[in-house]
Amino acid sequence: MSNGLQTADAGRIAARSHTEPHEALAGALGVDVVRGLSDGAIERHRERYGANVLPEPKPKSKLLLFLEQFNNPLIFILFGAAILTSVVADVAEAITIFFVVLFNAAIGYYQEQRASERLRAVKNLTAPTARVVRDGELRSIAAEELVVGDVVLLESGLRVPADIRLVEANDLTVDESILTGESVPSTKKHDTTHDADAPLGDRSNMTFAATTVRRGRARGIVSGVGEHSQVGRITRSIADATETESPLQERLRRFGKVLAIGIAAAIGLIFAVGMLRGYEATTMLLTAIGLAVSAIPEGLPIAVTVALSIGVYTMARRNAIVRRLNAVETLGSTTVICSDKTGTLTRNEMTVVAVASDDRIYTFTGGGYEPHGELHDDAGGRTSVAPESPLHWSLRVGLFCTESGFSEKDGRRQLVGDPTEGALIVAAEKSGIAATDRASSESFVILPFESERMYMVSELARGTQRYVLVKGSAERVVAMCASELRTEGLRPLDLQWIVERQAQLSARGLRVIATAYAPLDPDVHGDPEDLSGLIFAGLHGIEDPPRDEVRDAVRDAASAGIKVVMITGDHVATARAIAEQLDLRPGHRIRSIEGRELEAMDDEDLYERVNTTDVYARVAPEHKLRIVRQLQAHRHIVAMTGDGVNDAPALKQADIGIAMGSGTDVAKEASSLVVQDDNFATIVQAVRYGRLMFRNLQHMILYVLCTSFGGVLTLTAAVILGFPLPLLAVQLLWINLVTDGTSTIPLAYEKEHGDIMAEPPRNPDEGLVNWPMGERIVGTGLMMMFGTLIVFEMILDQYGFTAFDRNISEQAMTHARTGAFVTLALCQIWNVHNSRSIDRSIFQIGLLSNRPLLAVTLLALGLQIASVELPFMHPLLNTTHLPLDDWFLCIGISLMLVVLVEVRKFSSRFYRRIKEKEDGAGA
Repeated sequence: MSNGLQTADAGRIAARSHTEPHEALAGALGVDVVRGLSDGAIERHRERYGANVLPEPKPKSKLLLFLEQFNNPLIFILFGAAILTSVVADVAEAITIFFVVLFNAAIGYYQEQRASERLRAVKNLTAPTARVVRDGELRSIAAEELVVGDVVLLESGLRVPADIRLVEANDLTVDESILTGESVPSTKKHDTTHDADAPLGDRSNMTFAATTVRRGRARGIVSGVGEHSQVGRITRSIADATETESPLQERLRRFGKVLAIGIAAAIGLIFAVGMLRGYEATTMLLTAIGLAVSAIPEGLPIAVTVALSIGVYTMARRNAIVRRLNAVETLGSTTVICSDKTGTLTRNEMTVVAVASDDRIYTFTGGGYEPHGELHDDAGGRTSVAPESPLHWSLRVGLFCTESGFSEKDGRRQLVGDPTEGALIVAAEKSGIAATDRASSESFVILPFESERMYMVSELARGTQRYVLVKGSAERVVAMCASELRTEGLRPLDLQWIVERQAQLSARGLRVIATAYAPLDPDVHGDPEDLSGLIFAGLHGIEDPPRDEVRDAVRDAASAGIKVVMITGDHVATARAIAEQLDLRPGHRIRSIEGRELEAMDDEDLYERVNTTDVYARVAPEHKLRIVRQLQAHRHIVAMTGDGVNDAPALKQADIGIAMGSGTDVAKEASSLVVQDDNFATIVQAVRYGRLMFRNLQHMILYVLCTSFGGVLTLTAAVILGFPLPLLAVQLLWINLVTDGTSTIPLAYEKEHGDIMAEPPRNPDEGLVNWPMGERIVGTGLMMMFGTLIVFEMILDQYGFTAFDRNISEQAMTHARTGAFVTLALCQIWNVHNSRSIDRSIFQIGLLSNRPLLAVTLLALGLQIASVELPFMHPLLNTTHLPLDDWFLCIGISLMLVVLVEVRKFSSRFYRRIKEKEDGAGA
């Protein structure tokens, strides 16, 4: 079908969807609102009405991306140096400088392309999904696979995946501010129609792509996708937001500008000093050019970008999706992790193991979501469920008061929906009541579960009888009850046994869900948010054991100086039992606060207790925001997990908001990190890797600044001492290319040395270059300077000259410069291995532990040898052949850098051990 016809058909459907009853749209599209589209119709609809993909902005051309590599003040200085060299010295040398800069830009372009590809791959991992009904099955698919006519289910927290005509709407409100600018969520109804020209904000029977469900549930038919949706019409103006820099990248950009200014000032000063000492203007200009080339770490910005992309991609492969690059820096400073319990600290493999009903406790065998197991009575014997008994009603409520279900995929049973509801359904199936009850009953949700409400309401129809069913937290459900069902019939509510059984189940670490019901009078329509007079049926004890790996993760967090806090909506006894199993506070009693206590506290009281509290139980999502703020008032760096709509404020307030992969789109949008497997151990691993990434970034910065400083000191010392230039600008640029260009990136692959989680959190106020790094930069630069000038002087001595002489022969000067060139290059090649750690010996680390770095070291050595020993390189770099004795001299002098740095590392470790012993003895 032509694109014009496709556009016309899609436009016609989109234009009429809000003007007619939903039955008319379903009929026009040939879709059954209960069973959804058939698999055979999906491709036909995609071809006829288009795909659910928004037009993307036109990408930058590859030429423009390449030219952007030169948009750097440091590169501008290099180009200026090349132009001046062509004017005052040798055009061939200027051409070489231009070539090396172009080659460096090509490397940067390639690396940046790879980095962008990695980051795009990570972004695709968090692409939105949609719940649809197809061929009568509930499925979860990528949002871009939706077609016009699909039947979609919506719930709170989800981003609407397409324009949808509502068929059912239950307490539904939608945030449409992205389209209408209206900050108040819009209330939706399915049983209305509107004029064709009604404003978007008035179309209450529609939800639109890119808006967000704030509350409630709904079912609807997709009426507009991709460019034919409302957001598609204006996609050019609201397409993907411009990429933002991480704070680290921004600091490096500012650092580059400051460095450029500093280089210009230093060059001017050295030039002035040289002129005052009587040097020729040409000589001093060449010296200034050499200084500029030496000082400029032109590869650093792209190296950091590449390192970040490598780290983010690696973390994504380990189920931690970085959504904002500031998380990379902040992870290493984390001092508190506030974690949900269910599914994060626990397995989220819900199984009903006990039901308290009729003042008895029944137990179930079997686990998981397969209905294999037996029902036992309180004496331990196998039993069955008596029709219309209290146990029957408790199980019936769990079966029908639900929004979840099961589907078959590849011969395996899969849960579609909430794990708690899945466990309640399986319990009813194990007891044998599910088959008979489903055949004689039907239900629908009246009031969906919301975390702030802590219960849900459904309506059950059995023949001519109608019932209201309620399930949720014991406190909320019991408060609505006036009586309870016993074997002998209805009787007044006995709170004592309910509280005792709840405490008994909670003490075992079980999650407790209460169930209740009541007959409905067809002539009376009550408010589902103000229920009373219900009949209590029973308590479900749901087992959700701690994840095995979480115990080790909690221990790792403690050793890293990170406090772990549990925040849950579960009963305090359940939460404390799980916390004790996880040893959440090693060697100390678990301290807890309940939601009602939190409500009674003002911020000052909470501030006093927040540092010593391990568990917050029965809390509402809005409480999380208060907890985060008071922890931050103690100057903690807080990581907060969340998955619901109302978690978003706390996720934004936290230093690192962590959304669960199974959570809502709203939570993910508010977060810096998404944990795909919902596992607390993945969060701790993300902290570990965040520390490693920042450490490796510091090692890269250390290496690049050491190499730059070594070249600057060498030329500065030569000018001050009155020496001729020991290296030319083109030689310095070659060294920067061969060393920085090849060796910097592999430092991003450096593995963990020792146990990085045995160290305290990094001070967030600590700069990119700390004191030990600054000491190393100065010390290494001085060693490079002395080594280079010593070789320069020793080779001149072979010809009978000294560096103080003014009439040195061209042959001697070329030979001495070649020796200095090789020595400085070798110093920088060896120094990359020194830079793999601030204080650990390279022999402790192992030369083979970073094979990419070893490979580029060999490459750099090969290129450096070629620059001296291949004849065609001599005129390009002003080099000459070096005899074997001179090679041994250059290698020996340069290796002294490794020896001296190793001695410094050893002395630092030795001093630290003595200090630790003294501190231990003092304690």
